[in-house]
Amino acid sequence: MDVTEVINWGWRKRLPLIRQTESAECGMACLAMIAGWHGYRVDLPTLRARFNVSQLGMTFSQLMSCAEQLHLSGRAVQLELEELHLLAVPCILYCDMNHFTVLKRVRGQRLELHDPARGAVTMSLREANRHFTGVAMELTPTHQFAVKDQRKKIRLFDLIGKTQGLKSALGRIFCFALALEVFALIGPLINQLVIDEVLVALDASLLTLIVIAMLLMAATQTLLELARQWATLTMAVNFNMQWTANVFHHLLRLPISWFEARNMGDISAKFDAVDTIQDTLTTTLLEAFLDVLLVVGTLTMMFFYSAKLTLVALAAALVYGLLRLFWFSTLRKAADDSWVAGTQESSHFLESLRGVLSLRVNGALTPRESVWRNLNVARRNAQLHESKLMMVYGIMQTVIGSVVGAAVLWLGASAVLAGQFSVGMLVAYMSFQGRFSSSINGLIDKLVAYRMLDVYNQRLADIVLAAREDAASQAAGGANGPSATCVWPSDRPALSLEQVSFKYAGTEREILSQVSLQIMPGEVLALVGASGCGKTTLAKLVLGLYPPTAGVIRTLGIEHRQGDYQQVRQHIGVVLQEDQLFRGSIAENMTFFSSRVDQQKLGECARLAQLEQDIEKLPMGYQTLIGEMGGTLSAGQKQRLLLARALYKQPQLLILDEATSHLDVNNETLIGQTLRQLGLPILLIAHRPETIATADRVIELAAGRIRTLSV
Repeated sequence: MDVTEVINWGWRKRLPLIRQTESAECGMACLAMIAGWHGYRVDLPTLRARFNVSQLGMTFSQLMSCAEQLHLSGRAVQLELEELHLLAVPCILYCDMNHFTVLKRVRGQRLELHDPARGAVTMSLREANRHFTGVAMELTPTHQFAVKDQRKKIRLFDLIGKTQGLKSALGRIFCFALALEVFALIGPLINQLVIDEVLVALDASLLTLIVIAMLLMAATQTLLELARQWATLTMAVNFNMQWTANVFHHLLRLPISWFEARNMGDISAKFDAVDTIQDTLTTTLLEAFLDVLLVVGTLTMMFFYSAKLTLVALAAALVYGLLRLFWFSTLRKAADDSWVAGTQESSHFLESLRGVLSLRVNGALTPRESVWRNLNVARRNAQLHESKLMMVYGIMQTVIGSVVGAAVLWLGASAVLAGQFSVGMLVAYMSFQGRFSSSINGLIDKLVAYRMLDVYNQRLADIVLAAREDAASQAAGGANGPSATCVWPSDRPALSLEQVSFKYAGTEREILSQVSLQIMPGEVLALVGASGCGKTTLAKLVLGLYPPTAGVIRTLGIEHRQGDYQQVRQHIGVVLQEDQLFRGSIAENMTFFSSRVDQQKLGECARLAQLEQDIEKLPMGYQTLIGEMGGTLSAGQKQRLLLARALYKQPQLLILDEATSHLDVNNETLIGQTLRQLGLPILLIAHRPETIATADRVIELAAGRIRTLSV
């Protein structure tokens, strides 16, 4: 563990600040903070693996139950705002009827809070009155509570993954840097030679030789520096391309539940953290390596000239390093606040763009804009605070540099007057000292920047270290499914569920309870029920998007607990309520941007989805461009395009979740007749009687169980 994480310069125990990663884990973050204050250092991934927390959040009783498992005794307290000073802090406050936060201390009329969503916050009692619900929880360790550290160490190499060509590029850069270091050390010696030998002896011929040598050195040094920068640039670009590709590959294969627990702006910001980390690793740290060479080389030469003067320069560097270490936590918090403020503004911005139609027709533009302005101001203030800290560090460096420069000049000039130094030696030494100070200060700044990467490492780790959806099947070597061209036997169920149950993590209510059903080849099964009863959840279980809590699901002969979900999905055509179109042409959306397009099949699928005539009326036909949200198409056209996309796969099983809810009765009837002629097994989730009437069998889902309505 790094010294910057261990040193506590205060006299009291330090309450850690832990930000929530998921949108509904504020309670878990509060428990982690208070446990850390008492000595049990734990992070959110560890607690997340230990406790199943619902995406809907935690109740007060669930929070107390989790605290008991951490050997923290909880006491619920109901009190007025003016009585908060009577609480044993740190404690948990329940705010806004949906959020937990940690009360750090009460100072007069102000509260100091560690908010998992907003960070360290100080607010007045008057402001807190708008949020505090009057309920708090005090937590005290039991006799079983143990002081320990169970935080998962985030190693940078785990985040980077496999990259190619990095070692060879670093080797070339090292050679260039070493050569540049030699030239950097020769420069001051040449200055000394000119002053002590050329000027004293009035040797013009020697001066000419030295100038020629300096010009050759400058040319060589320029070429080496150009080569080093080019090698660094190409390495940075290649490294960034490989790393971002690896992260994006991993991101797309995370479980759907991972995305449902986070907002898009937060995910985007975490992905962008790759650029910041990569820039620090490939540029800042390489420059730091060059600084190390310069520090070692110049320090050696300085000791050769004068140990006393060198100790002065070392003392100045030590002072600057201690100052940066002393204020490291302040700078880290400022960077963390700036990052969080930026993600909150970005999330609000993206959400506003997606919902601009709803905002406009409901006259909600002004209040929405007002919220964005507040978030934007919060972001600018956080960035300004971070910039002010960096400005202070720059001023400190300038002041220390001026003082040490004056001290070295005074002591060095005194040595010249005493006959211990020549003028050339003083000039050379001051040149070495200037380079040393610049390099050592730069090295300290770069080491701080490296330690600051922890702000971004933790965010990126939420993506990179999360388990992929296909992790289990990869470990098992996958499963053998049906071939792309095989016809499923008519006497075997295309889909079967045996005593399947499901409930969301952290909840007791079962969405599905011991559900058993079969769909035979060519059968159309309609699943009906009240909204929210679990019909879409059942479809997602069949698709392997959620794992069942009990029971067995077989799709085309593959048992889900052992199978490769991706392989199963290759043979399922699906239209879900959340399905999206992408920016591109109609043909590209229908074929999912396949490089090989079967024009005959494209037209056939459009005909089956009753979309062919609509496409023919468009100026560009199948090449008509649509927006990422399908803005140029009507709601019914979007649904028919999604259906055509599902049929283009030539599936062996079709799952339609309200896939025709926006269609007119005539088109819906035609599509229903066409689909029946295909002879595909179809799971049809619907509410409309016209849709249900096309089914061979109707099953109702209610209270987590199913019953047959008609055959």
